[in-house]
Amino acid sequence: MRFSMNNYHTHTYRCGHGYGSEEDMVKAAIDLNMQELGFSEHVPLPFYRLFLLKSLPHTLGSLHSFLSWCKAFILNGPGMRMPYKKRKEHQKVVQELKQKYKNQITIYQGYECEYFKEYLDYYQRLLDNQEVDYLILGNHFDRYPIHSYYYGKKKVDDEMLKHYQQDVIKAIHTNLFSYIAHPDLFMMGRNKFDDLCKEVSLICKEAKKYDVPLEVNAGGIRKGLVYRNDEMVYPYNNDHFFHISQEIDNKVILGIDAHHPQQFNTKDIELLNQFVEKHHLNKINKLTFKKGNSH
Repeated sequence: MRFSMNNYHTHTYRCGHGYGSEEDMVKAAIDLNMQELGFSEHVPLPFYRLFLLKSLPHTLGSLHSFLSWCKAFILNGPGMRMPYKKRKEHQKVVQELKQKYKNQITIYQGYECEYFKEYLDYYQRLLDNQEVDYLILGNHFDRYPIHSYYYGKKKVDDEMLKHYQQDVIKAIHTNLFSYIAHPDLFMMGRNKFDDLCKEVSLICKEAKKYDVPLEVNAGGIRKGLVYRNDEMVYPYNNDHFFHISQEIDNKVILGIDAHHPQQFNTKDIELLNQFVEKHHLNKINKLTFKKGNSH
């Protein structure tokens, strides 16, 4: 069975952990007959090194976290996000591609952002100044962009999980984010969908109230099924989380979360749609862009 979709979750080599140029991604999307493509690099942050300095004391208990911090500080972003000074170059390329391929596909400029309260005014300015068409919430980190506070690590404790719920709800209230990417990313670090996970999943209620779609993410599907608590599940796109989402009747949107042109493929799209059909989810194909609370 063939499915069609738009995709608003696209990265390139510029994020430091992706491959392929902006044009490579556009061509791959056109090959799948997509009508709309959104670029959503991890948002480049001004004064990023100063922000990282605040997090340094929290890296000292983990060699991995400290070394990744050092790399981010030296390179001013690569490994997680493009340097701030490179954003204009990226935006210029996207604008050129909008014109070059305007008869084949509609292209949008976006960014994927964490809920960092220090940067909320900056996010609003990006929208107000029309540097971007939209933002999506990809809440990867608890307060600081360091591995020790990463929601996708092997073990996510209860305190971090509560912070995740609180920050996602705060993010929804800003009206800055057009959808929530991989809303159940925290399940990467939980062995069981326990009572606290159920409580955190009530973010679905707030998303419903503010009409913010949730993403069914191909990145979780590409990781494959894993054996957890006597069942086979995706590490995210968790069956239990999306059962709650179905009961609440959230809108969901598919996201390829592409980091390579080859990730635009019919197999992943079919698996995404099979997941949607299995859980009887309320899928939308076209995104409505939110512009923040200043509008």
